[in-house]
Amino acid sequence: MKKAAICYFHSSFSEYVRVSKSLNPKEEEYVKRRQAVVEKYLKDKGTEYKQEHVPVIAVLGSGGGERAMVGLLGALAQMEEEKLLDSITYLCGVSGSTWCMASLYEDPKWSVNVAADKKKIVDRLSDGKFSISDMLDWLSVAVEDENYSLTDFWAATVVFNSIKEVSDESKTQNEGRCHSTNPYPIYTAIDKGLKQDNQTAPCWFEISPHEAGYSHVGAYVDTSLFGSQFENGKPKTLPKEEDMLYLQGLCGSALADGMEDTKQILQWIWDWIRSNMISFFLAGFFHIPAALLSDEKRNLEDAGILLNSPYVAALRPERKVDLILSFDFSSDDPFLTVKKAADYCKEAGIPFPSLVIEPGEEKNPKDFYVFKDETKAPIVIHIPLFNTVNCGENIEEWRRRYKTFQGPYSKEMIEDLLLVSSLNVKNNKEKILNEIKAVCAC
Repeated sequence: MKKAAICYFHSSFSEYVRVSKSLNPKEEEYVKRRQAVVEKYLKDKGTEYKQEHVPVIAVLGSGGGERAMVGLLGALAQMEEEKLLDSITYLCGVSGSTWCMASLYEDPKWSVNVAADKKKIVDRLSDGKFSISDMLDWLSVAVEDENYSLTDFWAATVVFNSIKEVSDESKTQNEGRCHSTNPYPIYTAIDKGLKQDNQTAPCWFEISPHEAGYSHVGAYVDTSLFGSQFENGKPKTLPKEEDMLYLQGLCGSALADGMEDTKQILQWIWDWIRSNMISFFLAGFFHIPAALLSDEKRNLEDAGILLNSPYVAALRPERKVDLILSFDFSSDDPFLTVKKAADYCKEAGIPFPSLVIEPGEEKNPKDFYVFKDETKAPIVIHIPLFNTVNCGENIEEWRRRYKTFQGPYSKEMIEDLLLVSSLNVKNNKEKILNEIKAVCAC
């Protein structure tokens, strides 16, 4: 295992690279506006809160290919119907859930138009065609880039075949389309090399509307520069503005694990770090994995390979999340994501509630779990997609019907899956509200 190095920086900010554990000021401003929406929601519900800040609630969507994409769509649409969506500050995704997020955020006000947007997405998934000519056109452009990689190929084939869309939206979801009507979106990936070195905390990488970088290390670049090559702290080359299909391919590239991906996407941060690490003006110190100081190229891949839910993004202490609503669309053990999240928190020294799972529930889970204790950990609501409430005794049959790696779903399959996912919200509305009241009373 490669050890971390301790590096010193004379400033937390440069013109292009931000080195800090704090939140991006633009994220803070967005969240402040979004919290005004949450505060109005609580007042309209007659719910008082005793904290120094409006409670922060994060929705997590796990990975699971098209199953996760459709499942998250059904859950979010039902949350809007049950008047729960305005309570949410953050929406975080991994793998297949990011496919849903990228589609929704094409609409700057999707959270108030979710019924119409849901119909458009369902129509596209069920009636859209996989155009080989469109795929080849997209690839013919991508292959000209010197950093062409397996991620591009994966996006053009597997992801395009599933989502039936090549979006003109840039991957940054630029600030002009960021509207506090919607929860703040965070897409997650992992650094392949650090993961292979068993550095499971430093390897986490997140992409938001405002910046992209390593959350555990605290090194970020503006999202518009994602993919640049840097020299002496300044962009040497500006990146080709990738569309959302590339981001969906990057965040959902599970099969790429173990294959060589030569995308040169992270040199900007580490060139700047190397040029600034010798400084006697100490603003703070960060534990930087040695590989990030020596390698010119870093490779990102699907975070679901390591932890199939974006807990790491929501659990950043700076985000002060009070309640996590986790929708789990995993194919096997319905508690594996929350167990791995607990393991990560133990390693990273982050508070996480104790897990109490009754024997036999791994195979036959209920539709609603709450994990909480008397620590400073957030309350965690855990909702497995397939459970004994919405599937009865046929959980395994549902799992076999909706495998992670299979052909695109038919319209009937999509509608059935939307119904199952929406029931997980509809049947538990009052329980969710009770936990929102619980965090308000803390």
